[in-house]
Amino acid sequence: MNFLINAPIKLFDQVDGYGDIHNVLGFGDPHVVKIKNQWWMFISGFQTNFKNNIFTATLPEGKTLSSNEWKITTQSGHPKKANPIFENSEKGSWDYFGFHTPFYVSGRGTDGDIVERVYYTGRGSRKVVDNTSPYSIGVIEKREGVWKRHPTRILAGTKESPNVLESKVSYIEGKWRMWYVTTKKETGKKGTPQYCVKYVESDDGLHNWSQPKTLFNEDENYYDATIHKSYRGGYGMAVCRSTNLYGRHPFPKQGLWLLEGAEPNGDRGNWSRSPKLILDCDEGAEWYRNGIGYPNGCYGESKQDQDKLYLFFTGIHQKRNWLNISLSKLMKGKRPPFPSPFYFTIGKVELKRLKE
Repeated sequence: MNFLINAPIKLFDQVDGYGDIHNVLGFGDPHVVKIKNQWWMFISGFQTNFKNNIFTATLPEGKTLSSNEWKITTQSGHPKKANPIFENSEKGSWDYFGFHTPFYVSGRGTDGDIVERVYYTGRGSRKVVDNTSPYSIGVIEKREGVWKRHPTRILAGTKESPNVLESKVSYIEGKWRMWYVTTKKETGKKGTPQYCVKYVESDDGLHNWSQPKTLFNEDENYYDATIHKSYRGGYGMAVCRSTNLYGRHPFPKQGLWLLEGAEPNGDRGNWSRSPKLILDCDEGAEWYRNGIGYPNGCYGESKQDQDKLYLFFTGIHQKRNWLNISLSKLMKGKRPPFPSPFYFTIGKVELKRLKE
C-alpha cells in the first residue's frame, strides 16, 4: 500500500473565520458523501449558544472531489447564517447540548424503502471533554424531505465504559454496519486516553444491534475508524487517535493511518496488521500539529483519478493562545477569531495509489 501524497490543504479554518457567517464559532467532523449528482459535506458546528448542531457544505453540481469550491449552506434569506439540518433538542433531552460527528448514509429501512439518515454523537454534558454525562449515539432520518430526529438513543454505553461516540455507519450487503468508539471519559485537560473501536450490525439500523466486536483495543488506542471501497477491490479504512486538544505531553502519537481489508467487518484479522502512517502530525503543518480527527473519504470516480484517494479530516491547531493569535491577525488587518481553548480546521489530502 504505497501512495504519492500531496500536501494537505485547508478548506474551512476556525482561525481564519468563515466569511460572513456569524452564528457558528467553529466547524469540524466533516463527512463527505455524494448525493445524486452533488458532493455534500455534513459537518458539526459549535454555535453561539454553545451547543453543537449539524450543518452542510456542498460543491457545485457536477464538480468532482478534486475541486475545493466548497460552500457552507446558509439559511434562506439569511446568507450570514449557516443552516442546521435540524433544531437542537428540548431541555432535558439526552442530547440537549448538541449533535456531534455527523455521518450520512442511505439504505433500506424497516419497510424496505430507501431511507436517508445522519447518525451522530449526542452530548448530554455541558462539557465537551472531561464530560460529566455520557455520550450516546442517535440518528436523524429524512422523511418526506424533512429531517426528523429519532427520539431515543439507538446505542448507549455500559457501566464499565459509559460513553459511545464517533459512529461511522455504512449500509452494505443488506446490513447497517457501525464502527464506533467506547471510553470511560472523553479525554481533555486530564486523564489518559483509553479508547476502543467496536463494530456492530443491524437489519434496520435502529434496533437489535449485534453483540459488539472489538476491532481496536486500548493498546492500539485508535479513535475514529471509517471505511471506503477500494478501486482494486476490498475496502480501505482510515483511523486516527483522540486529538491532543491541549498540547499535552506525553500523549499518544497523532496522525492519520490507513489499513486494508477484504471484508467490511470488525474482525481485527481482516485488516492490515500494521496500519500505514499517512500523515505524521509531528512533521505536519501547524494547523494539524495537535492532531487529526474524523478522517474519511473515497477514491475518484473518473478513469483519470480512480487511483486517487481523497481524504477529509479535522485538524487541530498547535497554536492555542488567543491573544497571540489575535495580535497576529490584527497586524495583518484581519479579524481575530472568537476566544476558544483550541481551534479546528477542516482539511483535505489527496493520495495517488502507486502500482505495486
